[in-house]
Amino acid sequence: MEAIRKIFATKEEETTTEVTTLKEDTKKVELTFFESGYGSSKQSSGNHKVFKACLTNVYMDYKSKCAEDEQLQNKLKEPHIQERGRKEIELKKRQIVKGILGDTISSDKEKIKECEFEIIDIRENSTKYVDSDRKPKAQFYLGLTVLIPITFYLLVFYISASFSAFFKNFENDVLSTAIFDGNAFSKALSHGVLEAIFVITIPFAFMGLGYLIHMFQKHKGWLSYVKIGALFIITFIFDAILAYQIEMKIYDFNKTPGSPDFNMSIAFNKVEFWGIIFAGFVVYIIWGLVFDFIMKEYESIDKIKVFIRGKRETIENFKRSISEGTKKLNDVKKEIGELEARIFDIQQTIDGYIFPNKRYLTYHAEYVKGWYLAISDNFENLKKRNDLLTNCEAIEKEHLQHYDLTNENTEGIIYKSQLN
Repeated sequence: MEAIRKIFATKEEETTTEVTTLKEDTKKVELTFFESGYGSSKQSSGNHKVFKACLTNVYMDYKSKCAEDEQLQNKLKEPHIQERGRKEIELKKRQIVKGILGDTISSDKEKIKECEFEIIDIRENSTKYVDSDRKPKAQFYLGLTVLIPITFYLLVFYISASFSAFFKNFENDVLSTAIFDGNAFSKALSHGVLEAIFVITIPFAFMGLGYLIHMFQKHKGWLSYVKIGALFIITFIFDAILAYQIEMKIYDFNKTPGSPDFNMSIAFNKVEFWGIIFAGFVVYIIWGLVFDFIMKEYESIDKIKVFIRGKRETIENFKRSISEGTKKLNDVKKEIGELEARIFDIQQTIDGYIFPNKRYLTYHAEYVKGWYLAISDNFENLKKRNDLLTNCEAIEKEHLQHYDLTNENTEGIIYKSQLN
């Protein structure tokens, strides 16, 4: 057994350079194992029980020396140390992503709260968020209440006035019957469908002019005011034409022989002429002003609705972003957990030690070869020699299986430390 112990006796040499004769050293160690196996076999007469003890002793001593060899362990652990470094870099990246996703989700949640507060607050403080009055709703419905009957008035007035001006044959000179005729549409229809369509669409032409005035007012500038002035002039002229036609028919109905023909001078001197104009034109101006007012109020209400709708869409977008971010965050957390587990596992390997089983198998083979050769050299009895070799082969196989040394593809057997 003394020879086996000598195998692991190391020389203390102080050197400032790395070993450059690794192959030669390996051959020397292999030779030492061979000689040790040969000598131990010769001394024990190839006894298989002694062989079992020697193999165990050789394995344990070699394993112990490997665990204590810091230089060897550093070399064996280098791939694991590098892998740990890569995993730690990956872990830091995932932690940064985790922080960014967490901050984004928190920020989106805060923005959702802000949007929800603004949806509630805009109903009380609309001017804080949009350019509108505080209470546009009541003013809008009040203006609409005024606009509807005025609209009906204009419909009735212009249908009746246009029928009287273009199609009616007067049978008396009463002004009320000249302007207003309750059966104007049915009478126009009796003249023809086109006549009925004509008298019923004239009021909408005036309302269209009022709508254009409202639209032009949105664009500030001298050109807009010129257009508005032109529309008022056109409306006044059209009303004047209606009044002139009606007054001319009344004048012709009441005309006596020798009376001059109806002309503009006569029309301008008749109160009824101006009454017809202002019964339509002034009310039309009032309608336009009220229409413009309620449209502005509606725009104020609409601004609030658009604002609320936009905030709700923003909330939905943030919710989708949070959902996607949460999914990504969970995936990143899972990856972080896996990386931490892997780093912990690698650290256990680094804190433990690695047994170079392939290197050991090389020395083991030399030791066994020496043992077997000693049997062959010292036993001439063929039967005795074969029995010894058979028993020793069984012991060797059992030894390799017991210490899990049969897999030559394993680069090293890892003995991890038990971290708390």
